[in-house]
Amino acid sequence: MQRFCTPIDILHTEDIVLNRYFIDHTDELPFKSFETVWNFKGGRTIKNIRDRSVTCFSVKTSEGHYSFYLKRHKIENIGLRRLLTLFSSFRGRSQGRMEFDNICAFRQNGISTVIPVAAGERFHGWFKVESFLLTCDFTPLISIEELFADQPGFFKGSPGDERKKKLLEAIAEMARTMHQKGLNHRDFNATHILVYYRKQSAHPMTALFDMQRVNRRKIFRSRWIIKSLSELNYTLPEDLFTDLDRLYLFKSYKNKARLNLWDRFQWIWITKKTEKIRRHTENILKRRKKRRKQGLPER
Repeated sequence: MQRFCTPIDILHTEDIVLNRYFIDHTDELPFKSFETVWNFKGGRTIKNIRDRSVTCFSVKTSEGHYSFYLKRHKIENIGLRRLLTLFSSFRGRSQGRMEFDNICAFRQNGISTVIPVAAGERFHGWFKVESFLLTCDFTPLISIEELFADQPGFFKGSPGDERKKKLLEAIAEMARTMHQKGLNHRDFNATHILVYYRKQSAHPMTALFDMQRVNRRKIFRSRWIIKSLSELNYTLPEDLFTDLDRLYLFKSYKNKARLNLWDRFQWIWITKKTEKIRRHTENILKRRKKRRKQGLPER
């Protein structure tokens, strides 16, 4: 199986882009065109909301079983994005193509992600488009949110404290590298950070997934640290991570043992934004609960 940090060799066809690895290693996968992917039947639906759906399924080949996640984006109006493609090398126009491009950009800069298989888009008129993204199952990686919930004892006691320290260092290094390379995952939180511990190792491998919302630019990046660490800070369980742990994450990002005046200002900014995220999230959850009671679909 392809590694989680290997740059992607892309094959462009008439209506989709493909990870050449899967073309070279098996011709039994039914992913040759937009139609064959979009109309694929079977699997288990794990999300189905107004804008998109996600299906998990497996395909058996002579090389073994492959497990995939298929994210289908329903028709969207892309407006200005379509016009920009006429005058520049603007990246993927649809949600599916943009996420595929984002995954490839992260890997090109040495940041591990899920393995992309294919992406495609189909236009309805000039400004409306539907699209998909197909990725591999990311086993043996799991989200740190799942790890915290299922194995809280893993980060408790003396060995757990050491694992927690190494995890915060690894996440901080990934965030720092991401920002230095001009990339910013806009949902940098415990749900979207993946981790894997090799046997007898306290040093985790880390990766990212759900790359739909990504900033890519070389300038005006000063607020990225605030947004990323605030959101992550909010999603770290309070019963596992102390205030000192959270400060250690910030120091690890800065790669400093002592903070200067600007660093301290940024840390205060992060703590205040964390509380703002908390209040905002609580309001969203209240609105969702109200919609469920009224029998309305989730947004």
